[in-house]
Amino acid sequence: MKIYLIRHGISIANEQIRYAGTWDVPLSENGVRDVEMKRDAGLYPKKDGIRLITSGMRRTEETLRIIYGDAEHEAIDAFREMNFGSFEQKTYYDLKDDERYSRWLDDKTGLVRCPDGECRHDVAERVIPAFYDVLHGGRDSLVVMHGGIISVVMSELFPSDNQFLAWCPKAAEGYVITAADGATEYTPLSMENQQVRLI
Repeated sequence: MKIYLIRHGISIANEQIRYAGTWDVPLSENGVRDVEMKRDAGLYPKKDGIRLITSGMRRTEETLRIIYGDAEHEAIDAFREMNFGSFEQKTYYDLKDDERYSRWLDDKTGLVRCPDGECRHDVAERVIPAFYDVLHGGRDSLVVMHGGIISVVMSELFPSDNQFLAWCPKAAEGYVITAADGATEYTPLSMENQQVRLI
């Protein structure tokens, strides 16, 4: 069984380098073109028989629509991006002198919350059970979600392979998780990985 984890395309917040968790931003024009290019290059699997899922947020819905048109799909709220609280819509330069922001950035425990928002532990508590429901659902599935959420899932499945932030894929790329005979493996789903492009 395969689970495809796809990060949404480039959003207007990505282009402005602003935090967007609960901020429900659309894809940018560049983001739309990038998803179209990757779709046309054959990066994504055919939709036949695959369970399609988004986080329900606009940027994930738009990404899925570009890839698969108006295909029937589910929206699972648990896969929404981290709530950045009072850091939402702000840039590093807006926040760099805020001690609360420095504490959050330096946190290695995952327990420091964004003011009025979530911490990484909070996110994992909602994301991981929902992901295992998909993993144990018995169907190949493709989930369009967010970079931070993909990092949470990959850190859970492969805790010794990478650091948390290093799991975040490029926009409109991600990972293919293969589960068989009690073992779980992954392959990057990227334009640089020719093998995966043929799936």
